[in-house]
Amino acid sequence: MEKSKEKDKLENQNFNWQVLVIITLGGIVAGLFRNGIMTLLPFIQEEFELSRTQVGLYSTFLYFSSTLFAVFTGKIADYWGVKRSMFWGLLLMGLFILMHSFAPGYLSIMIYATLTGLGLSIILPASSKSITEWFSGKNHSTLMGIMTLGLPLGGIIGAVFLPWLGKLYGWRMGTIIMGGLFFLSALLFRFYYIDKTSESKNTSKSKKNIFAIFKEISLILNNKYILTLCFLGLFFGISSGVIVTHFTIFLVTEYNLSKIMAGIGFMFLQIGSMVGRPLWGILNDKLLNDIKRRGFLFIGLIISFASFSLYLLKDVSFLLTFVLIMAFLLGGTGRGWHGIYFSSISSQVGKDDAGLATGLSLFFIRMGILSGPPIFGFIADVYDSYRYSWLFLGVVSLIIITISYYFLTKFEDLYQK
Repeated sequence: MEKSKEKDKLENQNFNWQVLVIITLGGIVAGLFRNGIMTLLPFIQEEFELSRTQVGLYSTFLYFSSTLFAVFTGKIADYWGVKRSMFWGLLLMGLFILMHSFAPGYLSIMIYATLTGLGLSIILPASSKSITEWFSGKNHSTLMGIMTLGLPLGGIIGAVFLPWLGKLYGWRMGTIIMGGLFFLSALLFRFYYIDKTSESKNTSKSKKNIFAIFKEISLILNNKYILTLCFLGLFFGISSGVIVTHFTIFLVTEYNLSKIMAGIGFMFLQIGSMVGRPLWGILNDKLLNDIKRRGFLFIGLIISFASFSLYLLKDVSFLLTFVLIMAFLLGGTGRGWHGIYFSSISSQVGKDDAGLATGLSLFFIRMGILSGPPIFGFIADVYDSYRYSWLFLGVVSLIIITISYYFLTKFEDLYQK
């Protein structure tokens, strides 16, 4: 009887949108931590007297484990299916986020950040697999953009409420509330999400291939179009990690804004991200003829423009509005590329390998997230200013986007499906 009800749901043409809503809700909670925790970093910096470089290392430790296991967790998503993967990923994140509240010092926070990354590593491959399974490829970029809307939306919620919680009750209370929300979202997936492919069938097929994972990776990387996308993902990881880790600290230390005002500035960044993710997908599907390299080029050029603008700004007293506009642009590009990027990755492989291909690309993205924030912070420490850090990001953006555009054009006819 229960199986019959599930079958009826699967055959319901509107159920696809229920899947999209559930996946997006999971992304909201994940974004509440991944982006929202950054609004608490000024409180953590103040309590433990951290340098800019040490603050930047939070993202490095958070993404260390998720980078190390990115490919394997992508395969786990193919092996377990979306439901089990999301349940355990969210549950693990909730546990280790809660442990943040008991941290006695900087080192323990870094350890808990690393452990939280284990759960984080499986969220995006499982979410991308869900979209690939449930929806046709016609509007993939748009749907991927909608699905990833949850991350910046969670960041906006965090930017609005977490600084107030930090001021009134301390930053530890914020981590307790976030941990509880992760437990609730894990239960949501446990009881309401249904895999498109039955778990037994999914597991049976994956068992045949699970020991051949390195061979599968080799086959994927033989596609030079995907290899170029992975190189581009390295840059997107650098820009994403730098922007989300340092922006609130940048506003507090460079322009002497209060922590709450810095949180509002971070909110503009997240609003930009929220607008950019579906917008780039729609532009790609409707105006760019699904030629994704053009979208990537525009994204890279805007990141470079905003970075050079922040480098050139010296006096913010009359230019705060302009800084907020730059925050919106950085959010819409440096944090808004996910939909079009992961659609480009998944379009190169079938739905059976969507998790593995996404996990592989995440390895390169998270290498950028690992390396970018501490380098960005180190440059700011050396010059006692973030100006030259923004110059660094602008130059890197121009170089990598130019190289990747050339090679994507070169390999497009050979590999693009």
